[in-house]
Amino acid sequence: MTKDEPLPDGYADRLCSLTATIESLRGTLKTDHTLPTDHRMFAHRLLYLANEPITEVKRLLPEPEGYDDSADGRPADSTVEYADAVSQIERQLCWLIRSLRAAHPAAHHYDESPAEKFTTALEYATALRDILPSVPEDSPILADVEDISLDEVDPHVGGRGNGDGRWLEYQLERALGRWGYRAATRQHLYSLEVDVVAKRKEKQQQPSDWIVAQCKDWKADPITPAALFRLCTVAFACRAMPVLCHTTELTPRTEKLARELEVRVLELSDLERAELPAPQVAKPTMEFREWEPQYRAREHRGRFPLMFRSEPGKRFSYVPGFKPVGNDVDYEPIENNRDDDVHPAAGH
Repeated sequence: MTKDEPLPDGYADRLCSLTATIESLRGTLKTDHTLPTDHRMFAHRLLYLANEPITEVKRLLPEPEGYDDSADGRPADSTVEYADAVSQIERQLCWLIRSLRAAHPAAHHYDESPAEKFTTALEYATALRDILPSVPEDSPILADVEDISLDEVDPHVGGRGNGDGRWLEYQLERALGRWGYRAATRQHLYSLEVDVVAKRKEKQQQPSDWIVAQCKDWKADPITPAALFRLCTVAFACRAMPVLCHTTELTPRTEKLARELEVRVLELSDLERAELPAPQVAKPTMEFREWEPQYRAREHRGRFPLMFRSEPGKRFSYVPGFKPVGNDVDYEPIENNRDDDVHPAAGH
């Protein structure tokens, strides 16, 4: 099937229902704190893996006429029952697989045909039955399907496994490539291993031209300040901006430190963005119609020790040659350094 061939009748409605159900299930998982943390995080990952081939099919095939994500009449952020949502996803994927197979494409120019990509999505979606509560392990939808086999894919492939975090590192490496970086995983800074390092192909004269990233995938425990301090230490040593990519949660103290140290904290959904997200610097207020100055990380970060404040060249900056400007996360190059710092490391 090519972009010039017509799509099966009903394709648009099925695709709309499928994508809306996935988004609703994702929203329900995000607000359901009765699930164990590891179950909730692994379910999020399976949804992410299921959605990847669906997104590829949307890119490869022509956009159907009248395509609308809200076509099934349910808001994407509405709450859904787990059993109904999983069954609905399976039902729509089975229909899409069969319909695209029936088209009997003479040739295609993809690594996998669209039907095979939808089959991959079905394999990951069906694995949700082993995780979500009140969802039968055996699928009544797949029980009636004889021409679709799900025996070839292990939903754990590519994941952390026994302490192996390559899957998330790979996802971040791919995203950085889209954002204009050259990236590499598992690099070494002396005796320390760095998950991901990257530099912009075309420099923008910003500290974010160089990045050091740490990935935390599928840990049941929240990320503590110790992990953040290690990341920032490596970033300072490499004179690069720190990035934390995770699929778990941050303790309140870690979250506060990440703002003050200008760490970019990325979740899986952030890897779908069009460009590298900026650090979070402003925390929403719990009050209503209170017009006090907005919280800014740099205002709460504090200053250097009193003994160092009068020393020339002492300023907070990850990358030499840049100085912070304003209360957000802007930097500018230091064109004329008049600090007259006599320290051997001055200007380097």
